[in-house]
Amino acid sequence: MEPSSAAELRRWLTTYGGFIHPSVSLSQDKFGLSAIAQDAIDADTTIVSCPFSLAIDVECSLRALTALFGESTLVDLQSWSERQLICTYLCLHWIFPDSSQIPDVLRHLPYLKSLPPPDALLTPLQFTPSELEAFRGTNIYGATRDRRESWNVEWNTCRTFIHAVNPDWAERYTWDKYLRASTYLSTRAFPSTLLSRSPTLQTTSSSYPFMLPGVDILNHSRGQPVSWCTSYPEGSTKERDESATISIISHTTTPLGEEVFNNYGLKANDELILGYGFSLPQNPDDKITLQLGGSSNKWAIGRLASGVEGLWNEVRRLVAETPDEIGYEDDLEAAQLLLEMVQKKCDLLPDLPDENDAAIRPAVRLMLKHYLEGQRDILTSLKMHFEGRQEAAIAAARDEGIELVLDEE
Repeated sequence: MEPSSAAELRRWLTTYGGFIHPSVSLSQDKFGLSAIAQDAIDADTTIVSCPFSLAIDVECSLRALTALFGESTLVDLQSWSERQLICTYLCLHWIFPDSSQIPDVLRHLPYLKSLPPPDALLTPLQFTPSELEAFRGTNIYGATRDRRESWNVEWNTCRTFIHAVNPDWAERYTWDKYLRASTYLSTRAFPSTLLSRSPTLQTTSSSYPFMLPGVDILNHSRGQPVSWCTSYPEGSTKERDESATISIISHTTTPLGEEVFNNYGLKANDELILGYGFSLPQNPDDKITLQLGGSSNKWAIGRLASGVEGLWNEVRRLVAETPDEIGYEDDLEAAQLLLEMVQKKCDLLPDLPDENDAAIRPAVRLMLKHYLEGQRDILTSLKMHFEGRQEAAIAAARDEGIELVLDEE
């Protein structure tokens, strides 16, 4: 039997033209809802759909906030970021002590009730100070601090604005609520490029994150074959039609009792941890970003040193007296510089806390373990690659009758 919040979500979604496959049961665990097949579900089956009218996007949020704050606030609200608008819209559902008092323009309470409670959220912004400290030396540590500062500035801006409209609302518009809403948006958002007649998960310079109630119940499985499909009413020619629906179609058979998955795309563990609060073991999409001091180029290097050529060529040109005539001496110097960079990166990575460390929750330790495995594997492959470059430079010198001997440290 589905939990009450899941049953309410299903009823609410269906009322507004959405759909959850009848053979899918929504199961509750401490991290939220999962979609479980109650009967075998054939391949190429629509699992869930949501009407555009229920999407939580900029238009929905701006319309509701303007109705609540007054039409005169529209110009000011249009200066807010997409996240400020969407997250404030979500927060306003939680500031009324009695749900019966919630204004009609706040339409998504049944959906919000189905989401994980605050104590189940596990992105780095929900880490304890000790847990975040365990990530010091990783890019996740700095990114988390930057994100917290940025979101806090946004919240303060919104709260000051709301205080001028309704001080009582502003008092209840707390940082904890804004963090919760921002985390929901981070962990459950899709790019707005899906809201078109040719839906795609590829982001653009003008796209922004938005939420699709019901569709986001499907958890991630790398490589899961799914497709997105939009359906428009007959005769509709609008690019954005509120009566249109967007659906996920699963292209594999799901056996009885198995979970039905979505595919979030190829994501490295640092992105999964920071944005979603989970990680994958031996993630083949892991990356490490390297950047030379004073350079604007950022090189994303994957496992087996994939993507290293751009970095290698940049350093070769940097050390060469004549960039058009790069010789073995330049290659040797470039390899040595890059080996030093790799070693510094290795030295900065933290150790994995002991399993018995009570200050680190097991789920957080597991994320760090997965992350460190990927980073160390990539750095090891880079070390082997640049050592190979060294050997090639020595061989090139030997071909010219010059015997090079590397200094042993």
